[in-house]
Amino acid sequence: MDRFPWVEVFRGLAILEVVLHHVTGRFLRELSPGSLEWHFLAAANRTLHFAVPAFLFMTTLVLGASFLREFRLGRYLRNRALRLLWPYLLWSGVYLAFRYWDYGIFQPERLLHQLLWGKAYFHLYFLAVALQLTLLLPLFLPLLRRRPHGLVFLLLGVGLALGVYFLNRHYRFLPYPGSFVLWYTPAIALGLYLASRLEVLPRLLRFWPIALLLAGVGLWGYLPLALEVLKRLPVNTFHYQAFHWLYTTGMAFLLLALAYALARTPLWTPGLFGPVLLADLPGPPHGGAPFGKVPGLSRALGP
Repeated sequence: MDRFPWVEVFRGLAILEVVLHHVTGRFLRELSPGSLEWHFLAAANRTLHFAVPAFLFMTTLVLGASFLREFRLGRYLRNRALRLLWPYLLWSGVYLAFRYWDYGIFQPERLLHQLLWGKAYFHLYFLAVALQLTLLLPLFLPLLRRRPHGLVFLLLGVGLALGVYFLNRHYRFLPYPGSFVLWYTPAIALGLYLASRLEVLPRLLRFWPIALLLAGVGLWGYLPLALEVLKRLPVNTFHYQAFHWLYTTGMAFLLLALAYALARTPLWTPGLFGPVLLADLPGPPHGGAPFGKVPGLSRALGP
């Protein structure tokens, strides 16, 4: 969406959040669990844990808005396959080969399971979720065209999220809930709502103090539980997930408001956050390609 520079700023800020989240997680393992330093870094790491809902939110907003301008299913699927499917299959194969080369592990009977849930390598689950979102979004086109009241989108997000949570709690049909797109319906529903009202987006972004309040309440409830999880202590999973939904959806809106404000200042220049940031990132500590050199990665991180 070249007409909307805030999209690239949003992506750049979200990429920066991903980097900081993983950097803090790396050094967290070097500290003594329970120490003051551990608590400080763990709190920062868990607070920086909203990138996947944020990316799905922005993908929904961008694609939803494009659907309202023009939608051709064949062209849409080809485009998404080019941006998502081939990088996902490529890097799944690379990581499966690496695991076999380094550990001698290859389980052909689990190959379909690994590809379906993004478990060829633990970071690849995001691409699996993004591919599911590709198939899901066209189903909402009639809703986008009708532009119903915002309460409809709220009920959609909350209802689907709670429905999936309680069904999975009862039937255990999701081996990895975080690898299932409907686990993120609050953020997706918010993206659909804003896509249906893109022409009044600046006015809607003025409600950022409400999003800040909601994100603050979410963080207040989520963060203590997240620290307990890191300590491998039992927590109430419903409380954990409900507060996390509230926090991450609020943060996605706040990140959009910040990106929109930054895009209107002289601080922003095309490519400042995304490609430049990725190109300057060092490679992983044990070798391999730098993030900026991975084919398809920077494209797959955003819509």
